[in-house]
Amino acid sequence: MNRLDCSKAQAVLTDLAFAVFIFILLFAFLYSQWQKNLSTAFQEQDFERLNSRTTQAVDSLVSSKGFPNDWFLLSASDINSLGLAKKKRVIDERRLSRFLSLDYAFAVEKLRLEEFDFFFRLWNSQGIDLNFGLMPDANANAISLRRIVDYKGVESIVDFTAFRKA
Repeated sequence: MNRLDCSKAQAVLTDLAFAVFIFILLFAFLYSQWQKNLSTAFQEQDFERLNSRTTQAVDSLVSSKGFPNDWFLLSASDINSLGLAKKKRVIDERRLSRFLSLDYAFAVEKLRLEEFDFFFRLWNSQGIDLNFGLMPDANANAISLRRIVDYKGVESIVDFTAFRKA
């Protein structure tokens, strides 16, 4: 092999090494973008599931009587779902009182929150301030929904927050 062939071979190897280097950089960049997009998609999916479950739970509480209708008089094993309303957005004191005395894990199950925790609060301008559940920490991904209800003839607010279990 003469000197000219050696330099051509060296140039080809240098070009090949440079091309492989550029390919690896491009592949690494595209892979990292794909991972980032995948992570974002999973976060959005989790947020949508949290939002859906939170909406169902709070609307069930303030709009339904629960099942069976007299669940607040029954033992825990006979309760299928929780509801606090005498009629839509009118809170029944007996249902609310029983709800506030339930075991937290049981309430999570009956509200169908599964992998989420919750905090319930009912308050009004007359000094009523009742709550039940766990407060989320400052860093928790949480959704808080608010519903206006009637409690003891007074316009009141139900705040319902759900968040991912730690």
